[in-house]
Amino acid sequence: MTLAEIMKLQKLFDEKHKGAFSWHQKINSENIHILEYLIIGLIGEVGELANIIKKIRRGDLTYSEHKDDIAEEIVDVFIYLLKMAYQNDIDIEQEFLRKLEKNKRRFKMFEL
Repeated sequence: MTLAEIMKLQKLFDEKHKGAFSWHQKINSENIHILEYLIIGLIGEVGELANIIKKIRRGDLTYSEHKDDIAEEIVDVFIYLLKMAYQNDIDIEQEFLRKLEKNKRRFKMFEL
């Protein structure tokens, strides 16, 4: 499955999700509060991931027993990134490749 297909699946899911606003609508200057909400959600998911790692580092949890929890939180972060990309008409595959080229020049890696 390609990233574009995954984004399409997420958009279909979002179109059916009912709430205080339309979860799949395009973001513009008139509804920037939706992007703000998505960023807050993203930060919350990163926080949940960080909390698991914190507990592993201090010895309350083990990595092997909580690897599935780590995977789930990483996917939650990924979902918010997908949503922000399609709701802002960002071609995430094309933008990734553009950024990779920029980073290769920045770090003097001309071939991978």
